[in-house]
Amino acid sequence: MASCRQLLRALKRTLGLGRRQLSVGERQVVLVTGCDSGLGHSLAVYCHQTLNMTVISCCHNLQSQGAQLLQQLNEDGAREQRMHTWQLDLLQPDSIQQLQVKLQQLLSNSDYQFMALVNNAGVMCFGEFEWQLPSQIELQINCNLLGTMRLTRQLLPLLRLHRGRIINVTSHCGLHALPALAPYAASKAALCSWTDGLRIELQQYGMEVVNFIPGSFVMDSNIAARQQQHAKQMVEGFSEEQRSFYGSYFTKFNEYLSMLSGFKAPNKLRDDELLAKFKDALINTQPAAIYIHEPWRYRLYRWLFGICPAPLKDWLAVEFCAMPTYESTKR
Repeated sequence: MASCRQLLRALKRTLGLGRRQLSVGERQVVLVTGCDSGLGHSLAVYCHQTLNMTVISCCHNLQSQGAQLLQQLNEDGAREQRMHTWQLDLLQPDSIQQLQVKLQQLLSNSDYQFMALVNNAGVMCFGEFEWQLPSQIELQINCNLLGTMRLTRQLLPLLRLHRGRIINVTSHCGLHALPALAPYAASKAALCSWTDGLRIELQQYGMEVVNFIPGSFVMDSNIAARQQQHAKQMVEGFSEEQRSFYGSYFTKFNEYLSMLSGFKAPNKLRDDELLAKFKDALINTQPAAIYIHEPWRYRLYRWLFGICPAPLKDWLAVEFCAMPTYESTKR
């Protein structure tokens, strides 16, 4: 009988019966990670200014320009502040535990509803797998996957108590791996699979788990701001044979990526379609399991990846990235 009820609920949900958007305001709390810049910063601003929610914007560095701008959003003389900017380092268990204690105190002192955890923080390192140092590979796995898991596990009792939802920001790389991003793609693919498993587990408690794929923000965030530092560390770790073999290819590859390096000022996102999808993921009573936001070029390549055999997919992946290759630098 229980199985039949579950099947009926699944069918209703598949047909979209009963879908509606919840009303939100200052008593609903959303926690967003990775708010120093890029998508996380923009989502925190959107939730605060447009949805009028109480926002916990987690930043790696509270002295960053992004963190300072978020703190300035609080109105002088307001009875309660709706923007809380907290420090969070996903690589440090103590930092996660301290955040959980602060959140529990905030929720226990008022009639707040902890509505959503938005796992957005991440790091990226460009470079072929052989080039990347173990520390660089582990950084991406630890931050993008294990750190997200640690934070989510720490906050799950509070989320379950409030029937909050989890929105995991993943990547197109989690759907189709790309060259020079193998460790990053592995972390995001694992994040996608974990999101699927978590969604199935938590739905029995009335909780929602969403996979949110926002498209590329590498040029508008600091996710790859340390790329030239990473490249310097890579070449310093090369053997003489590797220096001789990769030579000009490695140099031209990183010259091409030089535009990514350096910390960029946070900017407010002006993509209404993406924000509309995020809003639906955040406040719909029956959010989709996955939201994908992409320009037509991404959509075309994703469709082609889905229908082509492996040799053609590999060729398409190289064309999609449009980065220097070993062959192109040896002509």
